[in-house]
Amino acid sequence: MVRLSDLIKQAKLPEKKQDEEIKIRNLENLREDSDAAKTKREGLSHSEEISKMNLPTEARGGVLPDKISLENISLPSEEELTTPSAEELEKQKRIGNLYARLYDFVKEISNSLKRKEKFTIEKGLEIVKNIVHTEDATNILYGKAVQSKGLPDNLAVHSANVCIYSLILGKGVGYPQETLIELGIVALLHDLGMIFIPNEIVNKKGKLTTSEWKQLRKHPSYTYKILQTLGEKYLWIAKVAFQEQERENGQGYPNGLKGDEIHDYAKIIGIVDVYEALTHNRPQRNGYMPHDAVKLILGTQKDLFSQDVKRLLLTKLSCFPLGSYVKLNSKAVGKVIEVYEEAPLRPTVELLYDSQNRRLQNKKIIKLTEAPLLCITDAVREADLPQ
Repeated sequence: MVRLSDLIKQAKLPEKKQDEEIKIRNLENLREDSDAAKTKREGLSHSEEISKMNLPTEARGGVLPDKISLENISLPSEEELTTPSAEELEKQKRIGNLYARLYDFVKEISNSLKRKEKFTIEKGLEIVKNIVHTEDATNILYGKAVQSKGLPDNLAVHSANVCIYSLILGKGVGYPQETLIELGIVALLHDLGMIFIPNEIVNKKGKLTTSEWKQLRKHPSYTYKILQTLGEKYLWIAKVAFQEQERENGQGYPNGLKGDEIHDYAKIIGIVDVYEALTHNRPQRNGYMPHDAVKLILGTQKDLFSQDVKRLLLTKLSCFPLGSYVKLNSKAVGKVIEVYEEAPLRPTVELLYDSQNRRLQNKKIIKLTEAPLLCITDAVREADLPQ
């Protein structure tokens, strides 16, 4: 398997020139074209109600400070530098609650759909707006999404995680806030059609049969049917979500779209959908560590995604996320406390255990960008930490 470090050294993903940057495509064509040819081929009615669906049952200069002598400068202690303030902890808790709200929102919609009842998305829009308008929200929520402690690996978790990851990539593109909100709500709703895929297919541990695979591939159409019941105002959401399984080389589904035929939002959602699935447990396998998932996508699925979104994945979704545990070549184990976009493989680590797996009594912070002899050799699951 291709090594991530080799990809970086060999410059397999070069920086884009300014005139080649990703462009935000206007949504007006999607909003206005209510009879799009590709959705028309699927025979999807824009007037169906859920109750009638034929679905299976189941930052500038300011005022300078006054001059003071060096003797009067009070420097913070190491403890103060590494321990979050009460205010910071409260902020993290408040932002963390947004994850639970995303989860509950998708769960509520799922329950409504199973009862073939109508639903609204205004609550979901408010949650996404709150995340977009809150400083550092996506960074804090990223850590929660990677771990998802105490929650089952279900549709609600998957949808919340894909929403968070998509917002991180959208910010990497430079999308303005209103565009981020659009991206976020589509990401949150992109997989609703999975509700109507039989559980025996979704939870199957073995390889799917041809018939089961054909059934699974219907979920974008189910998602479209569900979302078009929201009416003309939100029809563009249905149309973008319908493309989330399309791929850059035309090998996706349901319509085999390629390149610029696929909306930019769908391209972003498509790659983080795969990343999310790889990093979490599935019936047939345990989840990959984030850096392994990135290596897998860049190594074996590289032709399925554009250079733009692959670069975003590599630079914006850190290989070693905040709060994750890592092992160094010194055999010490630590926790990632700061990451750097320009050096994704060399974060700042707080050492927790020495090379003999003994718990350290005093805090020791290693900034790997300033420690050339040290490097990360592996990621460590929390459950595998020394006892």
